[in-house]
Amino acid sequence: MAARFEKWLTEADIENRLITLPISWLSVLLPRIEQGSHEVHLQVTDGFGFFGEFCCSIRRVGRYRKLVLQSEGWLKFVNHKGLKVGDKIVLDSEANDFRGPQFRIRAQKLNKECDQWLDV
Repeated sequence: MAARFEKWLTEADIENRLITLPISWLSVLLPRIEQGSHEVHLQVTDGFGFFGEFCCSIRRVGRYRKLVLQSEGWLKFVNHKGLKVGDKIVLDSEANDFRGPQFRIRAQKLNKECDQWLDV
């Protein structure tokens, strides 16, 4: 199953962690989660040679589940890309029958001259 997530970054995203992924991503991640575990490691690429690993934990907030990217891998990516508040990320998953879902992350900054989001 393929999924896509776009987010304009806030101060909390830049300083701590990418707060949450949509709960719809749970269907993409569940097959990768080991029995009894509450987290999964996502290996991501960005198309520019960046390869990283994000730890996504599944937390319970009352009756609901919440998907959160933990700070270590996420903050390395933020610093590597020089991301600031108002920049955008796009996280895509693509189904692969042999290797499982593949994840690609794109960091984007707004080019005000041409009013377009450009990958960095």
